[in-house]
Amino acid sequence: MAYDYKVQPVPKLDSKFFNSRSVGMRSAEMIQKMLENELRTGWEFFDIKTIKVPTKKGFLRSASEKDVSLIFFRRQLVHNMPKMKEDKQGFNSISTEQMPSLGPAKKD
Repeated sequence: MAYDYKVQPVPKLDSKFFNSRSVGMRSAEMIQKMLENELRTGWEFFDIKTIKVPTKKGFLRSASEKDVSLIFFRRQLVHNMPKMKEDKQGFNSISTEQMPSLGPAKKD
């Protein structure tokens, strides 16, 4: 099976929480809402990863690494979809020769 993948950063939490229990509950609710929204649009949850991204050296600080959490979604590719081709401006468009002719509209 072939899949199409989508990667999004995990949203940041506000620092307005009073205790660690509420932070855990709020983060779980936030990720659950994100998963439900993506599921409605046809994407299934695949994985969550945390990676280290190097940051540039600043005027008063040295170069370091920052942890970034990413959430991965996937959906199965449909094999009978028309192929996309890139036009002169770099936009993808559907080839008209692969689309069926629907004929003229008729009044009832």
